Amino acid sequence: MYDVDKVPFSRYGSYWSIVGIEWGKAGKGLYLLVLAAQAPQVFKIDPVHGGEVVGFDVVTSPTSLVLKPEGGGEIEIIIDADDAVRVRGSHVSLRLEMPKGRWHHTHPLPGDAWCFNMNPHGVQIVLDPMHGEISMDAPWRQGKGFCYESEHMIATVNPDAAGTFEIAIDDILTTWVRPERKAFDLCRQNVEEEYAAWTENLPSAPSEYEATRDLAAYVNWSAVVNPAGYVKRPTMLMSKIGMCNVYNWDNVFNAMAHCQHQPDLAWDQLVMFCDYQDEFGKPASNFNRNRMGSTITNAPVHGWGLRRMWDANPAMMTPERMEEAYDFLSKWTDWYSNHRTWPGDSLPYYQHGFDCGWDNTSLFDHGVPVVTPDLAAYLILQMETLVDLANALGRPGDVASWQGRRDAMLDALLTDLWKDDHFVGVVRPSGEIVDCESLIICMPIILGKRLPEQVRKHLVARLREHLQPYGLATEKVDSPKYIEGGYWRGPFWAPVTMIAVCGLLEIGEEELAGKIVKGLCEACRENGFYENFDPITGKGYYDTAYTWTSSVFMIFAEQLRNKSNRVRTTPMGASGISGVFSVDECA
Repeated sequence: MYDVDKVPFSRYGSYWSIVGIEWGKAGKGLYLLVLAAQAPQVFKIDPVHGGEVVGFDVVTSPTSLVLKPEGGGEIEIIIDADDAVRVRGSHVSLRLEMPKGRWHHTHPLPGDAWCFNMNPHGVQIVLDPMHGEISMDAPWRQGKGFCYESEHMIATVNPDAAGTFEIAIDDILTTWVRPERKAFDLCRQNVEEEYAAWTENLPSAPSEYEATRDLAAYVNWSAVVNPAGYVKRPTMLMSKIGMCNVYNWDNVFNAMAHCQHQPDLAWDQLVMFCDYQDEFGKPASNFNRNRMGSTITNAPVHGWGLRRMWDANPAMMTPERMEEAYDFLSKWTDWYSNHRTWPGDSLPYYQHGFDCGWDNTSLFDHGVPVVTPDLAAYLILQMETLVDLANALGRPGDVASWQGRRDAMLDALLTDLWKDDHFVGVVRPSGEIVDCESLIICMPIILGKRLPEQVRKHLVARLREHLQPYGLATEKVDSPKYIEGGYWRGPFWAPVTMIAVCGLLEIGEEELAGKIVKGLCEACRENGFYENFDPITGKGYYDTAYTWTSSVFMIFAEQLRNKSNRVRTTPMGASGISGVFSVDECA
């Protein structure tokens, strides 16, 4: 079903994944990862015949991984409902090598089990032989410092007299007690049933994109982890390869993709950062099970995302959820006004490219902080959503306040940051005007008809200058700052593609929007759900299974599937945002 070198094997709720990657001296191979801080590689997985590592083929499915070794035999891997990795094999041995790391060590436990302590990562792993025998090669030596550690750690699991073995691998915090384990076949059946339930009512897709939609559904399902540590709700990580975090704007695109398919999960994705909102109103910027970060501000696309979800699935907006969203978004919006607006200014600023999510965009080349047009645009829409929420909650005083603040920020955006025929940034405190060739200055297109007609025309013209065969280059390709594969200096990204498309459709630019949609869908069909793509060739870059990419693909594919061959990117609702294009216009 998928290439395990690009898409990790995992399951909903699990903190494990298995993926084919390159890792230091251990080299290219199939690795078991634990999704704690920095996603450390736990074991390199290899079949063994006659004491020698042998090659193998991998058969993938959403619920199991099967290794077919050279020389015969079979190894099957699943993840059970208790988040134990279950491995069974027949007529072959299994070699598990933990990549060497400082202060890593292993030691035996009663009952023939072994514990592996990865102290720098805050992780302990237990290898439990259910049948078969474990042979351990782990010399005890003094490390580079003054502490002793395991020089290397290689466990070989050999079959019993019947030619079979079965092991379980547990991830523990402090204490291991051997659990009662369900039978392997029953565990596999349970996860198959769970995945089948997930695939019900998936977003639809045109026939040519159905296989890609199915892969996107698997990527998102398998990227979810259960509450643990800093994770308070079921949480869709950005990836179960390296980017094993959730970041406070990536999550919004995942929420929008599943607001009809899995509304409870979608809601948790949208508002999860309200669980870590400080006394000033600022939410955390990212977290995983082991760590939380708060030093970045993030792009506030949440109000825009909520309005789309509300329009698409009004039934999900209960009074309790409206209250939760209003509290979260109002405090965060006030934080921008009170703590990220330079004295005398009307518009807020970012302190670094990390804050807007465009880490290395050329907009920040002249220094920081920078007052940017995208931030103001997102906050204008967030305040508009707060107007809708206040109306629904019966708070007329708040309605008037948010309306006034929204209108004032729109006026300031056009007065302070629109110069001649384009938006600019302003460095504080110097007041230096920043002209750049980054796509980021086009993001106010999301405001659609709220912008004056001449501003809209110039933004559309500039977007056309960024458009390449597969997508919108994040830096113009003729800019001296364009870099092939240069993260936010060239490659195109799914989330900002969606932002641009929604703005274009609201102002009637159906043909341009259709080309952009088709380009992203083709890049995903040809190459998978990379973190970003080359706008000229469609080649994927960086993380190979990134959930905001798969989510935006599902949103676009569902739009293309509209039975009348007409697509509405945002259902008409209180926001008044809507747009349609024909499939023919996407060609």
